[in-house]
Amino acid sequence: SLTTFNLGPQVVCRGHCDDHDFSCGWSPLRSFGPFDYKKGGHVVFWELGIAFEFPPGTRIFFPSALLTHSNTRIQPHEQRYSVTSYSSGGEFQWVGRG
Repeated sequence: SLTTFNLGPQVVCRGHCDDHDFSCGWSPLRSFGPFDYKKGGHVVFWELGIAFEFPPGTRIFFPSALLTHSNTRIQPHEQRYSVTSYSSGGEFQWVGRG
């Protein structure tokens, strides 16, 4: 597994699908920082047609290789950081093939 620290100060993620991640894996996403989660920083899952509030300190697990995901902007004076973890699909292929 790998971990990425996105230290902002205003982390915004455009819609994407992590197609190199292990397709059966569940990736944790954590958000931090002083921002109004009611106004911004929402997590969006495009295929599911949903967006939801994601308060600082929250953690969610989702299949990042299967769902297009993003988050919304926060206010100009706010800060948002995130930590994501994932497993590369190539690692599993390498182990599986010996």
